[in-house]
Amino acid sequence: VLSRSEIFWHFFLFSICSTIGQIFIFYTIKNFGAVVFTLIMTTRILLSIALSCLLYGHKLTGIAFLGLMMVLGAVLYRIKRKTEGKPLVRWQGIDDDKAQELVKEWHEHVDM
Repeated sequence: VLSRSEIFWHFFLFSICSTIGQIFIFYTIKNFGAVVFTLIMTTRILLSIALSCLLYGHKLTGIAFLGLMMVLGAVLYRIKRKTEGKPLVRWQGIDDDKAQELVKEWHEHVDM
């Protein structure tokens, strides 16, 4: 480290980028919720894998490709249900009106 003084500049830039990244994470969770943040991060990882395969020629096994398609399908299904205004989960077996209201409130909070 002492023989390569330019490394400190790289450490500084890395620290600044990490701090800005954390600020965006906190902002996203505060304003849109943890579920939206999870969808954003999942989509980012899927795109990173796809770009890695395209740009660097990394190969995916059949099982890996199937797993990626399942994750992509789950994300797209969730987006589709949300845009249709339908809940992701249909609650059954609740007879009490108060219980239904609590479950609806909880679901709306989680399904931001």
